[in-house]
Amino acid sequence: MSGPSRRRRVGLLGGTFDPPHLGHLVVAECALVELGLDEVRLLVAGEPWMKTAVSHVSAAEDRVALVRAAVADSPGLVCDTREVGRPGPTYTADTLADLRAEEPDADLFFVLGEDAAAALPDWERIGDAFALATFVVVTRPGNDPPDETLLPGPIVHLEIPQLYVSSTDLRERFARGGATRWLVPPSVDAEVRRRGLYGAPAGQ
Repeated sequence: MSGPSRRRRVGLLGGTFDPPHLGHLVVAECALVELGLDEVRLLVAGEPWMKTAVSHVSAAEDRVALVRAAVADSPGLVCDTREVGRPGPTYTADTLADLRAEEPDADLFFVLGEDAAAALPDWERIGDAFALATFVVVTRPGNDPPDETLLPGPIVHLEIPQLYVSSTDLRERFARGGATRWLVPPSVDAEVRRRGLYGAPAGQ
């Protein structure tokens, strides 16, 4: 008789992805391979409650199109749009509850950077979120790790190659006609220009 079937391991990488860039894909790929995941879903935020109050966020339709372009040729990486269709602010606990209901036998891994992890104690219903998923904190240069004594559970640390790319910087580069090649996948660069996002001129 064969042994019990292996539980699916699903990674979740949330963000506004405005635009998605190689830094996002490196994080997703490292999580996929080094944590032995079956897939990593890039969760496109609908109305991110921690960002919309302080900065403009591009239309969800555009950001979804860019993420789909980014992962089109990346096995194991998929675009997840569930947060885009949810009215009101986006809360991780709600997303994890939805995923748990859909895949009750899967192990969920929520991946985030140290900068975002520092704010975890202030997240809505963080205890519920920790009960639903293993939180994976990506090591980044220049950021202090979160104070784990303030968290409702343990976290997993994931070291990745130190590649820093900023969506804010990329938007400015597109606007002024600066260099963007090798900072975003060619498919994302082409989609940004096709849609006229960030004030980018058409063509290369």
